Amino acid sequence: MNSDPKMKHDVFLSFRSKDTRDNFVSHLCGCLRRKRIKTYLFDELPYEERYEESLKAIEVSRVSVIVFSENFGDSKFCLDEVVAILKCKKRFGQIVIPVLYHVDPLDIENQTGSFGEAFAKRWDKTDQLKEWKDGFTEAINLPGWSTSHLRDEEMLVNEIALDIERKLLRASRTKVIIEWSLVITNLMLEIPSCVFDQISSTRKPLYALAAMSMSFLSCLLCLVDLVHKGRVERVVWRWSLPIPWFHYPTQRSNRFGSFPDIVGLVCALCQTILTTVNFSFITHNDDSPIKFSVWPIMFALGLLCTLFIKRAS
Repeated sequence: MNSDPKMKHDVFLSFRSKDTRDNFVSHLCGCLRRKRIKTYLFDELPYEERYEESLKAIEVSRVSVIVFSENFGDSKFCLDEVVAILKCKKRFGQIVIPVLYHVDPLDIENQTGSFGEAFAKRWDKTDQLKEWKDGFTEAINLPGWSTSHLRDEEMLVNEIALDIERKLLRASRTKVIIEWSLVITNLMLEIPSCVFDQISSTRKPLYALAAMSMSFLSCLLCLVDLVHKGRVERVVWRWSLPIPWFHYPTQRSNRFGSFPDIVGLVCALCQTILTTVNFSFITHNDDSPIKFSVWPIMFALGLLCTLFIKRAS
């Protein structure tokens, strides 16, 4: 799968080890990894690190698969994973796929049977109990898979793996389309801004105003896009050399923002400053000392470089 600097895993598997680890989950993980889908298993870590690292892994996974089995509700570890997964679904749209492994969905939704017994043992944890129950009810109502509909385990595993593969590809393509749509929109604003800036004069002040407005809009689009991405990724500010900047919280060495994001913002800021200076001179009936802006050209070159880098990788 196409890797993302902030997403370390394609799939996070939440399951009860004693129910499914040596059969269903083992087969599903193997099938996913054969498709080169990065899959996280908590029991591949040392025992003392599993809880903390698994909760962190959920936050850096594109897809979470919750395998509900008979004893799933017995584990506080599994209960906390479900809550963390659904928080990521709300926060940044993580894809969540429930799988019912030889269990009745009504037992999960209504907390009866083995799930009712598991929750009854935790009656003293009132606040957490409601959160767990609400999480189970929400998760079980999401589109997913069940052994009651497809009893052949091998076929079920293959179908789930194909479903995950399609969802990952669709999400990746949608993200690329959105990102490049914003980049192209910014370019289409900056080029006319440059043209209007060149043909403006003391006799044509409206061209200078149009140039300044377009460059400002382009700059605003870049900022809004970066702020939105930063809030989703919960980036943190770090005073690191050579330039202090925002970083992804899970990877200290990775700075926030893709190459087109940063180039677009820098060029839009510079173009906005130049068009503002030009408009200021023209409104004072004086010709601007700046005769030509190279920022749209630099932005276009930056786009070409990005395309070549992506193709090479």
